[in-house]
Amino acid sequence: MTTHQQGDKVSGVGDGVTAQQAAAVLKKVLDDRTDLDEYGADKRLLFALQLHQGIDDIHAVAVDALTDGGQDHGCDLIYIDPDSEKLIIAQGFETPKSALAEPKVWKAAALNQSVAWLLSGKPEDLPSRLKPAGEAIHQALQDGHIKEMQFWFVHNQLESVNARAELDATAHLAARVLQDAYPGSSPERIIGLDVGVHTLYRWYQGSRSPILVTDEITVTVDDCFELSSGKWRAVCTAVDTAWLQNLYWEHNGTDEENRLFSANVRGFVGVKGKKGAINNAIRKTVLEQPGNLFVLNNGVTALTGGVKVGAPGPDGRRVITLQGLSIVNGAQTTGAVSADTLRRQTEAGQLLIRFVVCDDPSLVSEVIRTTNRQLATQPADFRSNDRTQLRLIKEFQQLGGIAYDGGRRTDPSDIAVAPPANRVVATTAAKALAAFHGDPYIAYNEPGRIWSDDGLYANLFGDHTTARHVLFCYGLQRAVEQAKTEYAARCRNDPDLKNNPRKVHDFLQRRGAVPVVVDAVAACMDTLLGRGTRDPFMLGFSRQPTLAKVIQHWHQVLKPIVPFLPHLAPALQRGGAKGVGEHDRAKAVEDARTNFAGMVESLSDQDHTKTAFDIFRQNLGEGAR
Repeated sequence: MTTHQQGDKVSGVGDGVTAQQAAAVLKKVLDDRTDLDEYGADKRLLFALQLHQGIDDIHAVAVDALTDGGQDHGCDLIYIDPDSEKLIIAQGFETPKSALAEPKVWKAAALNQSVAWLLSGKPEDLPSRLKPAGEAIHQALQDGHIKEMQFWFVHNQLESVNARAELDATAHLAARVLQDAYPGSSPERIIGLDVGVHTLYRWYQGSRSPILVTDEITVTVDDCFELSSGKWRAVCTAVDTAWLQNLYWEHNGTDEENRLFSANVRGFVGVKGKKGAINNAIRKTVLEQPGNLFVLNNGVTALTGGVKVGAPGPDGRRVITLQGLSIVNGAQTTGAVSADTLRRQTEAGQLLIRFVVCDDPSLVSEVIRTTNRQLATQPADFRSNDRTQLRLIKEFQQLGGIAYDGGRRTDPSDIAVAPPANRVVATTAAKALAAFHGDPYIAYNEPGRIWSDDGLYANLFGDHTTARHVLFCYGLQRAVEQAKTEYAARCRNDPDLKNNPRKVHDFLQRRGAVPVVVDAVAACMDTLLGRGTRDPFMLGFSRQPTLAKVIQHWHQVLKPIVPFLPHLAPALQRGGAKGVGEHDRAKAVEDARTNFAGMVESLSDQDHTKTAFDIFRQNLGEGAR
């Protein structure tokens, strides 16, 4: 386990940029992110998370991840990424002072409370604000689905030795606690990150440039050949695994920022857990038959700022000089061959590698995307060129210029920029579709299956799927998320909130509650429409609906039925965990859904509810395509 962080002196951030200049750049960037203003003091924290994790839809993440408020016990944010099997627990601090200094160290030390409260105790003993996250963390740890844990201290001041010492202490404490509590499934890696001006600036710069390792690097090879075409140039050769190992350990082995893999859609995932089997096989090949590694492995693709091939030496070998390097494809291979035990191996295998120079940002993004098609990190990438997604992009434009990405990942250079207000993110929309059409468990726990499972994808995204219906479902999910945010704010303003409002708040704060509500509202459609629905995929709002208008329509529907949401709690037994049998889980969801639909139907004759439902029907354009 690693608890190390590299960093420059507090006087500057490297590359000739002072801390004051970096702080000014970050202030301008954050001022421009007006879409994050609603999160107040957590704005910088969410911005850091978005940059570090490459998150397209940070607002959908914020709904679950933010815990800031009273009784948060050092946890302003708790983020679980099922794809990378990573858990991030963060504490934020924002001072209004313009002068840079080291922040109070007790803020970093407060993360120790997160270990004591979240990891040492039982989820049921946690304060209500932390209980949903605690349940999700314990279930993921129990199932072995947390491979890496990070503790962040995010602030707008200088990073310091004292803060890093506190973070290291937190990481060491967490390692001891988890090894005792989950001896067979504790995370492989636990680290602390002091994310001040220095680090956040480098993350921001990294979002604008795919190459973070800028050193001059040399490698001696037997021979090579070059290719070029217009905007790119490539040198192809074979390198010893020992050279890759040295690169990994110099720039990545103990550096939690994965700088060597900055242009990769995901860093090395390890050799344990559900995603490590292939990497373990690569490592076994290096150990047992290194001479065959070249023909048994697809090799590595790396971006570089420049490449120079030297003339053959007396022995016929050449020296290749690279201006910086980022492994865009081959992070798993590089990590797998770089185990400390393999570094001591006398017989080294060889791997195919190509060094690519390209100055066109759009082409670089395409290289990153296409060379990683075999990874299941973001399965939406695999569908971004199919005819349904391309048709939906056009249909959304015809609805009034709504920006729909069709599953295409946001360009790294745009990740730090405020998204368009009238934007629909395909990965979030897919979750809304799945939940509305009866799969809330998949929507929350296995969203990647929507894109990778051909049958499931065809059910949700086919000729029967229109942009109007996608917007219909997406707007419902956003409205539920906003209701969750509103109840969280209500509880913060009134800590003594009691009775049913408190129950509604507690239910909505549970992880997985949003898709369960979307599913339950879908079960009420006959009541909402006042008639049967011949085809749910034909449902959509009429005219030229903006996203804001669609969300407003759903708000009117949700108002009278929100008090009944706590009755959906059985659908969240154990947080929707896999530990519950699939049949039992499906029955619990179905029973809760049926019970809820019955309650909503009983409301339909009441005047205020009838009015809300009538307005909803007037705005609906069933059958409109």
